[in-house]
Amino acid sequence: MSGKQQQGPITRFLSHLIQIVNKNTYTARALAFILNNPLYKGAIILGSGTAVAQMVGIITMPIITRLYTPSDLGVLAVYSSTLAIVGIGATLRYEFAYSLPKKDEDATNLFGLCLILLSVTTTFFALILLFGGDLLINYFNLSTVEQYFWFLLAGFFGMGLYTILNYWAIRQRDYKRITQTKINQGAGGSVCKILLGILSFGPMGLIIGHIVSQIAGIGTLAHAMWKKERENLKTASLSGMIHVSIKYKSFPIFDFPASIINTISLQLPPLMLLALYDSQTVGFYALAQMLIVLPGSVISTSMGQAYLGETSKMVRDKSQELRPFYVQTLKHLTMIAIPLIGILALCAPFVIPIIFGEVWREAGWYCWPLAINVIAGFVVSPTSFLHIYGYNHWRLMLNITRTIGVFIGFYMCQLLGFSIFTTLIVYSTIISAMYIIMIKLNLKAISNFTMSST
Repeated sequence: MSGKQQQGPITRFLSHLIQIVNKNTYTARALAFILNNPLYKGAIILGSGTAVAQMVGIITMPIITRLYTPSDLGVLAVYSSTLAIVGIGATLRYEFAYSLPKKDEDATNLFGLCLILLSVTTTFFALILLFGGDLLINYFNLSTVEQYFWFLLAGFFGMGLYTILNYWAIRQRDYKRITQTKINQGAGGSVCKILLGILSFGPMGLIIGHIVSQIAGIGTLAHAMWKKERENLKTASLSGMIHVSIKYKSFPIFDFPASIINTISLQLPPLMLLALYDSQTVGFYALAQMLIVLPGSVISTSMGQAYLGETSKMVRDKSQELRPFYVQTLKHLTMIAIPLIGILALCAPFVIPIIFGEVWREAGWYCWPLAINVIAGFVVSPTSFLHIYGYNHWRLMLNITRTIGVFIGFYMCQLLGFSIFTTLIVYSTIISAMYIIMIKLNLKAISNFTMSST
């Protein structure tokens, strides 16, 4: 199903809306703008399913916070941070290259390469857990999740497989299918957490629910791909995989380490807060981070995937409209982020105890400092794809700088005996500064690309 076909119902719906509100010029212009902009049409399709999934999460969170303790949520935060870091290595980031080949044969070989790499890395990770698990637990102070260590393997493989299939769907602009999987993930994960919470599974219930929320929808994407690409998949060969692995070697060389370092810098807070404070503090942080990110993630994730799909096409076509497109998207995201996230953060300390229970009151105050970097991330992350312009190494250097900055920030906070609130302000300030630098790098990369394309 082509992007045009799957967007037909959305397009027709918006057309009807324009006819209905044609007396209201401003409303009609806004709808017409969306209708004629493939980025926003794609974002609406992706966002509709993500919004449903997030609504399920919002509705069920008051139940979950009454079934689990802050310490339980702290264990989940440490587990999910660990999984996010190790999961980057599943395919060495070759799936990021899907959007670049003009030939379907090359893209198919990339897909086959990713499947082989996932099998190899999963086996390697299993051996590490089997023979070096105790060393990892002691060295990285992961005793909190020791008894749940083997769940990392299931999460590693499942998350890797979903990512492989998801990026293929993005290449095909199959936003409708991605939307279906987001609904499956949101609903499945939440229901699982509630049921296992009722059965008093403790942190294990949260971890199993998290795995479900990462992998649900694999069957949907796999079935759609097999149905459409069955003949193309037969063109995959070992020689072809070797060819694309060399052709797109910049991804494992630059993007893979950049992604690991980037993820470490973003996932460090739960691990560092566990070392500096306790699992209960990590639980408060996890709830605050979840609530402050949740409303914007629907728009941010959808815009990011739609932006990648549209920008990749513009890069392949060597379009000169890349810079205006990038700047315009930044402006629109900024206009959305400040009121959406800012108002939520201001109200959080007073609303959280009512909705989630008095025991979670402290999490509300954490939302204030966290809002700084969440707003910056909302604006910058969906539009930052340096790899499609050929500047993977810039991203690598920036992420190294950011990770070092975060480490130093936490170290200084510990040295000076700062409170948790001040520590979060320092962390958010460092991350926000790096996002500003990322904007500068994207603008420079786009300018270089458009100049070389003329």
